Amino acid sequence: MAGRVSLLVILAVIALLMTAPSVMTVFTALKPPAELVRPAWLPPLDITFQHFERVWNEGGFSRYFLNTVLISTIDAIVMIVLASMTAYALVFMQFRGKLVLQILFVTGLMIPVTAIILPLYTTIRSVGLINTHLGVILPDLALALPVFVFMFSSYFLSIPKALHEAARIDGANEFQIYRRVVMPVSVPAIITTGLLEFLWSWNDLLLRLLLLPSEGMRTLSVGLLNFQGTQTRDISGLSAGTVVMAVPVVLLFLFFQRHFVRGMTAGAVK
Repeated sequence: MAGRVSLLVILAVIALLMTAPSVMTVFTALKPPAELVRPAWLPPLDITFQHFERVWNEGGFSRYFLNTVLISTIDAIVMIVLASMTAYALVFMQFRGKLVLQILFVTGLMIPVTAIILPLYTTIRSVGLINTHLGVILPDLALALPVFVFMFSSYFLSIPKALHEAARIDGANEFQIYRRVVMPVSVPAIITTGLLEFLWSWNDLLLRLLLLPSEGMRTLSVGLLNFQGTQTRDISGLSAGTVVMAVPVVLLFLFFQRHFVRGMTAGAVK
């Protein structure tokens, strides 16, 4: 009994330490200017939404939000298609160069973005895609594709081979098997891939800062930098912008959390 109580206390302390920064950020975003001198861990006495209105209208977050949603949504949808089709070929099909392709994907997992950022920028600029949505979407997909190919491959390996073989005996071609047999039973992997790619794209700063220099093309992560200077910071604006940026992703994870956990653990045990 004492051991269980100690464990609960430890878990409660860990949970408090993990949630405290988020709670203090929300408190700061809801405090009127006169209450900003109070400690950050104290809730606001008088709740105000003026900081959210300011960052949304004056801070340009309405435009940044649309840019971020557009890029992240396209990233997630295209990644699901590309990663699932590639994984299907690697798992269910035999072709020349399959081993070489697998090695290339493994190599892609080991290359950090910062190591290739200069040639990446040069390539995107040479094809005239600087300051365009496509100029960010293509690198996003290329850099994250190996991760999700192996994620889909792990899930596909857990699918009974009898389903695939039965569809082949019935005369279905590879695309029909992929679309009508494999993908309908891969919903957890699809949701997990979509959520993770959406999250990574939503939070990315480096590529957006480098490839989208104009104000009209900025995303939320870059927009948050507007509230930070070399000497001062707009704490209330930064907190409100952080909440605006975090809420959509948190809601998505809460809504799809069951499928997300299933997708992350699929293939771990057969």
